[in-house]
Amino acid sequence: MKVLRSDTSGGSRRPEATPGRFGPGAAIQAGLRRYGVACCGLMLVAAAACAADAAQTTAASRPPSESCDRGPRYVLATSAMLRETPDAAGKALAQLPIGSLVEGACDDNGWMRVWASGHAGLVGWVRSDLLARQPPTLEALQRDYRALPRADREGRRRLAERAFALAPFDERAHRLRIETLREAGETDALARAEQALAELAQTRVTRAAAEPRLIFAFDGEVLSPMAVLEGSELKDGPYNPGDESLPVGDPRRVPTYFQPGRVYHYYHAGVDAGLLRVLAKTEPSCESDVALARRVGANGGKTSGVGIAANFPLRPIAKSAEPAPDAAERRLLERLLRETLRTKGVSPAKADAFLAKARDPESPGLDLGAARLRAAGPRVLIATLSATLADDNDETQSDAFAMLIVEPDGKGGHRVAYRDVAVGGGGESSYSRRYLDHLDLDGDGRSELIFIGYGYETWRYQVWRRGEREWTQVAWGGGGGC
Repeated sequence: MKVLRSDTSGGSRRPEATPGRFGPGAAIQAGLRRYGVACCGLMLVAAAACAADAAQTTAASRPPSESCDRGPRYVLATSAMLRETPDAAGKALAQLPIGSLVEGACDDNGWMRVWASGHAGLVGWVRSDLLARQPPTLEALQRDYRALPRADREGRRRLAERAFALAPFDERAHRLRIETLREAGETDALARAEQALAELAQTRVTRAAAEPRLIFAFDGEVLSPMAVLEGSELKDGPYNPGDESLPVGDPRRVPTYFQPGRVYHYYHAGVDAGLLRVLAKTEPSCESDVALARRVGANGGKTSGVGIAANFPLRPIAKSAEPAPDAAERRLLERLLRETLRTKGVSPAKADAFLAKARDPESPGLDLGAARLRAAGPRVLIATLSATLADDNDETQSDAFAMLIVEPDGKGGHRVAYRDVAVGGGGESSYSRRYLDHLDLDGDGRSELIFIGYGYETWRYQVWRRGEREWTQVAWGGGGGC
């Protein structure tokens, strides 16, 4: 899925990052993959610091005007405003938090025209002195802070504010901020900062009385509302891309369920996996309803896997994660995928080529999974395939999608309980799905299956359930597109 955004400053349009392995998360630029880097401007406690830091950053770090070293740049200040024209009075397009990665061109009288691929794909102008060639890190900010004499309170405070904007959920950043407030004798602000640090250690899931029971899909990087549980019924999740009259990154565009710092129950491979914390709402496409999130608690240092999150406790049917398909099950699923592609007139050689392309780690499109619908029930196998043969001469068979749900047949073998397949030339009519995870979402003792559904320049998260006779989609929500 390639999404295009008009260049707001004239010139050509730039392709936006394509959603990655499980959704838009893999398209978030490297500077936003570190937790905390997108939180400045999205936390009220840091809002005033953002404007002050931008004003205080000196022109000494500005690249020389004659230099035209194109390439990646990172926001150095607590935030930088992306503007439509190279002027402080130019229309604000997006508020770029510290650490944001942009593609920069030449310095032009103190301004640089950049492509903010991770911020709705916008193109605009940023003050050159607010950008650097290397991404800021908490460790480097700590070193710079300690290197300054205590008499330089303004410089130390600026670095502490940047550290807090970069890593607002790291105790080290909180302690730098507290130290500078204590040195400045700001008792009220110091009390609030100390309270914030105390609350950081008391991670808990909260849900307001009027807030619905929300269920989110998590692709390993970003979170998106997928469904609402009303009573025992699953309904479509909300979709809130924000007020488009406001700049991208403006805190007023953030729905309550994506407020930075919110914590949710987290489930992976059908079992409880701890907690997730929202870092910041992000904009991987023209519009979307997704936020960066990271696992917290005892396992916070481990890489998060795909899964499900909720603002209320769910009841998994199992105590241990369901193992991935074994070698024999993988061979079965791949054979059934080949047979499924053959039903669309695909030759055996081309079916093998589609499978080989889907296995390519550079553009993975093969997902094989397993789930149990009931605690003591048999394993259900799931397969999704999506592949494009770019160098294929037959444009009518250059794209392939297949989805299978395979159940035991009661005779020692397996049968395909649900099958969907499409082979064609891509374009506006193309669609596909990818398997994400499974979990009992409505408390009826049966697991639902979660998929990501892709359409032309859109993606949505889907909930599928086994009825008396067949599998059907029962809810969907979140995602984004153009």
